Amino acid sequence: MSLGPIGGVRDEMDLPLLLESRALAAAQRQLGDFLAAGGCATEVRFRVELVVEEVVMNIIRHAHPHGATRAMLRVRWVHGQVAIAIEDNGPAFDPLAAPLRPLEGALVGHHEGGFGLHLIRRHCDAAQYDRVGEVNRLELTFGPRTA
Repeated sequence: MSLGPIGGVRDEMDLPLLLESRALAAAQRQLGDFLAAGGCATEVRFRVELVVEEVVMNIIRHAHPHGATRAMLRVRWVHGQVAIAIEDNGPAFDPLAAPLRPLEGALVGHHEGGFGLHLIRRHCDAAQYDRVGEVNRLELTFGPRTA
């Protein structure tokens, strides 16, 4: 299982994101292609793609209606790990400090939504949020996990 760019493959990618759900599929394909070309392990790719989809959908659903007009996904290989930075110019929101919704009752339909924060925190190996001027910046790191 390799993780990191293999000979002749780019070690970083910047991808401007359209803030509409139908554009997310194209961004996901580009991200998946980039990770696959670098030899990213399937397990790591799954976690990266899951978390990126959740974060971007949250920007589309929650930040865009409140003023976000642009977002950017930056992907890099750093010391054998996938480093992701997602930026948007929406209202300040720190997903790492936001309270988690209890999982009890979710599977039986007692409440809907609010579980993306669990996914983000569970599937990243490291995460950091910063608000720089008018920009939210969420940095996420993913690497292989041992069973």
